[in-house]
Amino acid sequence: MASKKAVYFFCIDESKDEVAPKVLEKIMETFDLTETDIEVDRNKVLKYIDEASNEFYFVKTKVVICADYSSYLPLINEYFEDFDIAAMVNWHGGQNAPDKVLCIHTVGDLASARYSPSNPVPSTNLARALEHHRERLNLEEFKVTTEATHWSGIVYEGKSEWIEESKLPFLDIEIGSTSESYNNPVAASVIAYALMDAFASEEKVPTVLYMGGVHFEDTITNAVLHKSHPVSLTHILPSRWLENEMYMGEDARDYLMKCIDSIHGSIDGIVIHEKLKREIKDHVEIIAEILSIPVIKRKALKSPEATVLYQQ
Repeated sequence: MASKKAVYFFCIDESKDEVAPKVLEKIMETFDLTETDIEVDRNKVLKYIDEASNEFYFVKTKVVICADYSSYLPLINEYFEDFDIAAMVNWHGGQNAPDKVLCIHTVGDLASARYSPSNPVPSTNLARALEHHRERLNLEEFKVTTEATHWSGIVYEGKSEWIEESKLPFLDIEIGSTSESYNNPVAASVIAYALMDAFASEEKVPTVLYMGGVHFEDTITNAVLHKSHPVSLTHILPSRWLENEMYMGEDARDYLMKCIDSIHGSIDGIVIHEKLKREIKDHVEIIAEILSIPVIKRKALKSPEATVLYQQ
């Protein structure tokens, strides 16, 4: 079986990112990295090869890449475009942001219906690895959580069309949301170990598009982390970004199909929050009929083993 490739990005300026330098330092202490011939921001890209010959690349940057994506996009496309998965390691923050969390989310901009490719198998491996190493390292005060799909580049006035100019499936992996948490050495270790587990399993578990609810939706997090019957981590579309004319009007199905088409492989179902507006639910039901997949209520996903996803 062919080896797989992952690439991870770290802003090494601690004045700009309190998290990434600590995670990278832990990786460099723990794993046998070698320099490559690739150079970014005058730093050699580092590489690790695991026992299965999978390759992991570590890119040091002078700023968080979403803050200057126009500069980093050409480099991404030149060196990493055919990789299986990528992630930017950084911090989580914002108004009312939960603290003591390890966050993971896919990249996209619902407002323009532009979505980074999503590769469910390594994405799910990474989410579950965060939980595994959190438990293994006794980081009991933290929790692993999925986040709604979004792109931080918008905050830095990035152009949403850049999201689609790379074929690389992208994730954000973060520690949140205070300086105390950013500087927790065990949290940094959890991420460092988890990054090496992107290809730990080849198992393709059911893939669902999750629609509705809040930004940190426990139901999908718990389903992804379910011990025996998980679902895949892919795009998560919260109510606050769905409930507008764009996703309720006559072109809504086209926008939602763009999201579905960005997910590697087929999806096995669409999960909808019970409070999602009726107009959106109507579009979802039509899409599900076209794709011959079930629509699953959020509450049913609390026991994924009992859903049609595991009864087929």
